[in-house]
Amino acid sequence: MKHADSNGSMLMEAVVCIPVLLVMILGCMQIAHIWFARQIVQYAAYASARVLLSTPDQDHEKAVKTNGAAWKAAAQVCSWVALSQPEGSKGIDIPGWGAVPGSGNMERKLKLELGTAGDKWTHKVSVNFDFPLVMPIAGHIIARGLNPWAKGQEWQEQHADATGNAHSAEAMNYPYIRFTESAALVKPYVLLPFSGGPK
Repeated sequence: MKHADSNGSMLMEAVVCIPVLLVMILGCMQIAHIWFARQIVQYAAYASARVLLSTPDQDHEKAVKTNGAAWKAAAQVCSWVALSQPEGSKGIDIPGWGAVPGSGNMERKLKLELGTAGDKWTHKVSVNFDFPLVMPIAGHIIARGLNPWAKGQEWQEQHADATGNAHSAEAMNYPYIRFTESAALVKPYVLLPFSGGPK
């Protein structure tokens, strides 16, 4: 026999359980998205290190700066997970395809650094990429758990994140996390500076 108050208790259970279940589902989606983005940034480091293999040693500093050859290679890989574009910013162009939607402002999200890997034949590059946590609720919970500020004042600002709010001008205010991935490839030859060919 069914009691008259059982409908009310089932409704109360649903009110308590559904938000928790929704946050768990969004959290799983955000963690999967973070894992996917980390693999993309790892491949971007490899792509930029491959560009350095075909670049003369004296041009490596120029290649890793914004709009250098290695930076462009990493930007083309990371553009698919940039997920935001401030008004008026230009997207990253993929040759033969066009601009990637939502890939603007990569100059602020992507930084490359040269490193040393022990000998003169191994060239190392590190990629720093700011990745937005776009899942509602779960993204903010994960960002808060990462404790991005070192001095114990991590949440004095409303949208504080690991980038120091470098992307607060975006159309949507997402919290960001910063991925750093490195790749080192051996270059067992020396490229001479390009002289312009025979005259």
